[in-house]
Amino acid sequence: MKQEPVIRMQNIGKSFPGVRALNDINIDFYPGEVHILLGENGAGKSTLIKILSGVYQQDEGKFFYKEKEEIFYTPVQALNQGISTIHQELSVVPDLTVAENIFLGSEKRKHKFFLNKKLMNDEAAKYIKKIGVYIDPAKIISELSIAEMQMVEIVKSISQEASVVIMDEPTASLSEHEVSSLFKIIRTLKKHNVAIIYISHRLKELFEIGDKITVIKDGEMVKTLNVNDTNEDELISLMVGREITKFFNKKEHVTNQEVLEVKELCKKNCYKNISFSLKKGEVLGISGLVGSGRTEVLLSIFGAMQYDSGEVLLHDKVVKFKNPAQAIKHKLGLVPENRKTQGVLIDETVMNNITLPNLRNNLKGIFLNKPWEKKVSARFIKNLNIKTPSSDTLVKNLSGGNQQKISLAKWLAANIDILLLDEPTHGIDVNAKSEIYSLINEYTVNGGSVILVSSELPEILGICDRVVVMRLGEVSKILPINECDEETIMKFSSISD
Repeated sequence: MKQEPVIRMQNIGKSFPGVRALNDINIDFYPGEVHILLGENGAGKSTLIKILSGVYQQDEGKFFYKEKEEIFYTPVQALNQGISTIHQELSVVPDLTVAENIFLGSEKRKHKFFLNKKLMNDEAAKYIKKIGVYIDPAKIISELSIAEMQMVEIVKSISQEASVVIMDEPTASLSEHEVSSLFKIIRTLKKHNVAIIYISHRLKELFEIGDKITVIKDGEMVKTLNVNDTNEDELISLMVGREITKFFNKKEHVTNQEVLEVKELCKKNCYKNISFSLKKGEVLGISGLVGSGRTEVLLSIFGAMQYDSGEVLLHDKVVKFKNPAQAIKHKLGLVPENRKTQGVLIDETVMNNITLPNLRNNLKGIFLNKPWEKKVSARFIKNLNIKTPSSDTLVKNLSGGNQQKISLAKWLAANIDILLLDEPTHGIDVNAKSEIYSLINEYTVNGGSVILVSSELPEILGICDRVVVMRLGEVSKILPINECDEETIMKFSSISD
């Protein structure tokens, strides 16, 4: 007997003011399969899964779940029916504990009225252990890194024992170790006949975990393929309409001039004895597992987190920025890990975001220089291929990937000397990644210097000149790129080593 799809979408359409997000989408999702949704940022993938999960409702077409026509009006309604979603934008409650987030809406109680926190912590610990990382179930969510928050979202979804699990960029902030643990969980879910709907821009992992791939472009279906019947070149061509050659296209242009030096930097419970230097024209990578202190080091250099001891030297002069504004005055910029709360002003326009760091240097007397704003924003919208109806569109109305590109564009437009990048291609499609790598290359050719934190080892190996490998808050090794491969980096970042 032929297996029926658990979800069937027929002729689905969805529009927003000025944007046709989805048009005539027809996809079936089957139990025990990992079905990949692939496409550039703004292609419509996130809109599609928001219809499945009750965030949006379709304007046209029909949605069948377990052979019954449905429309979910809230995420809670979808979850109660067995559809669990891990969104690209995290939905954790920052003031609750890890365990309280995992069991939010299905709390364990004693005597009907009181939370059984011990039981919740114990149960949460079991699910966390399955993932293969350690996060204290009693810890407040706001104290975690973005990658750790992502792992909590994954644990929460798994704990709900759903029939369908939707994963929107679940590995974007995870290291190779955490990704491997997640894939083990996905394989277990498949064995239990759970349907996995999976969005990712990491083509390598699609072939490792996927069964089918549906390519979406400009809100329309391009093609559905079996994973075993395709390859990366075909998928890229279907997504962007052309082949991408020389993906990294790195040029050698590092000088001997040191522009930044970190000496014995220490921060209690975060990192200790961190020392490295950055040269003019260099891309210095920082690699390591979740919790190794990578992000905290960047925040400390930028003045967003105060370190306890040690020194930061900028052009051979000791500096200690009390806040990011001081760092910006010294021509440092930071693209943070969390774009939504730190990287962009989501209620402002695209133009205002791109030009914000450099407004003071481009005033006409006391007035804003509108022609300059329009010219600069138009240039970076084009260069980074930011999909937006206009430069006056509010950032909150764009996809997560386009928001990330705006977070990068504002610093490229500000003529800074040193760019600190924390997971800069998080949630960005393969075409946009290629464009961003070219922009980083162009930036360093023109004398800029970059410190890059990334969980993607191919990215580290493809665009960096040297790699600082961190483990448990310390530098375990600094390697020139010609002495690096994925195995070497994992060796020096592994906790068990």
